[in-house]
Amino acid sequence: MPIIMALVSLALLMWAAPANAQKTYAVSVSVHKDLPELTVDDVQKILVDASRILQKGPDHKDWDDDVACNVAFTLHGPIGTFDPPRKDVRGDLDIKALHSVNSGVAGVDFYVKVVEKIHFCRGLHGSNMNGCSFPPGGRTIVVVHPKLHKDTEGHPIADYPNHVLWAHEFGHLVGLGHRISKRSLMKCGGVTGVSVRVNRHECRCLLVGPGPSSCQLPPAQWC
Repeated sequence: MPIIMALVSLALLMWAAPANAQKTYAVSVSVHKDLPELTVDDVQKILVDASRILQKGPDHKDWDDDVACNVAFTLHGPIGTFDPPRKDVRGDLDIKALHSVNSGVAGVDFYVKVVEKIHFCRGLHGSNMNGCSFPPGGRTIVVVHPKLHKDTEGHPIADYPNHVLWAHEFGHLVGLGHRISKRSLMKCGGVTGVSVRVNRHECRCLLVGPGPSSCQLPPAQWC
């Protein structure tokens, strides 16, 4: 009996190991040439903070709607620059131009393109968008420059939670849609700086990564 129990315990440990293994995504970051410079330290801080909000702290207790998701992001290569016709996003042509930007960095999982403003995303027009993603083929997320966020009245936002925004847009890149939950990473209506929640399904999708998967939702289900 002790031998049987030991074998069962070993099997359980082997089954659990993949779920606990960290998935690290290599990220390439490029900024429009006419925008303020982003340093490696600036970007590393955003990526480290984005990783931490998903992984949670050592005292975190999982429950169905709030799990520690062992996902990390790391900068791969130097901060690049690009020069499409515009430094903002207003329509499909701008999206295609951003897709065509080659950072020159190979072996990355997804690309972050930093622009001044976003007025268009997946067929939707708006005046105060801060991020947009284009799954699954392009593996690109577009975000407003971390130093250029503004509120609805046009006033600069000094402490905008860029780490939450980047993690949120990566969620779209793996196929996750918005959901109604004030504390969710994928909540409708924009991101906030408070601690965010990821449920078990969302975590599984984040661990699968970009590309076609069971996590992909049709655009009509996004809000």
